[in-house]
Amino acid sequence: MIAHFRIIFFAFLSLALGIWIAKLCQYESMWYLYAILIILGLWLVFFALHFIFKKCRFFDYFFTRKWLLLVITIFLGIGFGLYHLCFSQYKVQFYPDYDTTYSIYGTVDMNYIAKEKGIYFVISDVTVVAENFESVDTHKLDYNVFVYVYYREGETSYSDAELDKILPGNKVMISGKLSTSLIFDKDGINTFAYNNYYQYSTFVTLDNITFIEGNMGFWDSVREHIRNIYKENMDSRYAGLAFSVLVGDRTELDPEIAYNFQISGIMHVVAVSGLNTAFIMLLLLWVMNKFRINRWVKLAIIILVLGFYALLCDMTPSVVRSSMMSVFLISAQLFGKQRDDLTSISLSGIILLLLFPLYVFDLSFLLSYLGVFGIFLLYKPLTKMFTSIKFGRFASPVALTLSATIMTAPMIINAFGYFSIIGLIANLILVPLFGYVFMILFGVTLIVLLLPFLAKLLWLIQWGFWIVDKGAWLFACVPNAVALLRPIPEWALVGYYTGAFYCSQHCIAKRRIKVPLAVVSLSVFSVGFVLSLLM
Repeated sequence: MIAHFRIIFFAFLSLALGIWIAKLCQYESMWYLYAILIILGLWLVFFALHFIFKKCRFFDYFFTRKWLLLVITIFLGIGFGLYHLCFSQYKVQFYPDYDTTYSIYGTVDMNYIAKEKGIYFVISDVTVVAENFESVDTHKLDYNVFVYVYYREGETSYSDAELDKILPGNKVMISGKLSTSLIFDKDGINTFAYNNYYQYSTFVTLDNITFIEGNMGFWDSVREHIRNIYKENMDSRYAGLAFSVLVGDRTELDPEIAYNFQISGIMHVVAVSGLNTAFIMLLLLWVMNKFRINRWVKLAIIILVLGFYALLCDMTPSVVRSSMMSVFLISAQLFGKQRDDLTSISLSGIILLLLFPLYVFDLSFLLSYLGVFGIFLLYKPLTKMFTSIKFGRFASPVALTLSATIMTAPMIINAFGYFSIIGLIANLILVPLFGYVFMILFGVTLIVLLLPFLAKLLWLIQWGFWIVDKGAWLFACVPNAVALLRPIPEWALVGYYTGAFYCSQHCIAKRRIKVPLAVVSLSVFSVGFVLSLLM
């Protein structure tokens, strides 16, 4: 039996589109209140017209796809409903007085992140107290608080001894002003606030914070233990890089490495994503195939290891997506079904958006899915094209890198205002090398957690990171490696991604239909792109 249900792909797109349209309509007009009724009404009108014009080929064509249209309608409606459910759920409990200094009590919820003018972290389990001459006003918050800590005047950093106090689980008392940080704003969705569940912010110096040692959670303890192992057995520059690529925590990532990776277009290797999960899957399958492990045991091991890794990475959208997709693919093989990558990733996307609807506005989520969709949609036709023009053994890796780049490029341009011209070549050379280094790092880390006396092996691994680091530096030194660009209009992006779908092998329409549609869609994008350059 073949496990092909492409209807799930359209359900995922409809769910995401329903959430996006609901957000767009909310700030443009009030008609979103009636949007679901309008869609359902059009659906009923369609059926009525079909029965009136039974012999009409136009309506007969659409009625043969009634289940697809029904699923699209339902998931558009679900997307509308989920967005407004979130909007009604995230309400500000109280509006702080900007002239009042509050005492803010809470627990550090994440490792600090260093910025140019300070550091920031998030605290949970927050109680806010405002004292005046007449009474004490106390608020127990349901939300976390974002804490930005400025560097002291004349300083560019804090000492290690001071920063070591900012550990997950430690208790804090902060004296400072408090302001609201709305998740829903007319300028867009604050996805960082949504992911970290905060609605308030405070901006202070470290002198305004008192730390009390607390109890660190299990997964925070594991992450901190791994961080310390890397620090003790690797050069500090590559210890920070190793920890960043393993769990996505960039707290101690060297700024020079971050800059070189960004300019050379390989910054995605330090953002835990499907690439990391794919390398872990390759390592696990290679080991288990060597020992000829039973397929049921193989599935159980994969689920356990990927679950462990997702929790270690604090359940970021990209690693949850890639872990779920890997489990779906292995399960399909286990039950004797034909593998359908597009269905697997679409199903994982539906599950994630049902649980966390606002992920559709999260850049990490979008880049993660667009990159994988690009591979599924464009890899085969690009491989065929490069093979026909005698690329030989390079046809497959070039097609793989180019397909992911094609789908993510517009989103990267809109988010960062640039595109790495040298990125394609850098990815072709450095990413495969990084893959081997990452798999060895992951395997050795698991071994060291069980057998600590083997930690010295990490010293050898850092030489692999040294090669990747120097390679990124060489690519970053290439003149004009980055093109500065203006944001592309959203309507042009719709044309771009629609055209990419029509160009793929997953669009099963006849050539005489899909080719004109692809040309029109890409022409719409071209107009929007040119207009963005002229503005």
